[in-house]
Amino acid sequence: MLKEAKAHVVSRIRALDQLHRGDEIEARLKVGPNYDDVVIRRGSVQETAPGIGVVWIMDRQSGTRKAINTDECSLWRVA
Repeated sequence: MLKEAKAHVVSRIRALDQLHRGDEIEARLKVGPNYDDVVIRRGSVQETAPGIGVVWIMDRQSGTRKAINTDECSLWRVA
């Protein structure tokens, strides 16, 4: 049986122009001041739209393309 390797978080992405197609990222949602951020999506970057604050990824869990609004969550580069 293979174990799923945990992603190693490298750094927070503060601007979408730091992203390139194929980069592995996590989208995290803040749930409260006393809790860690919750990972809601993880996958590889497909396309970015810095003007509207949206990035599309190929979601690892569902295998489908998902849009992430950066006004609602933070982005983190993973390895």
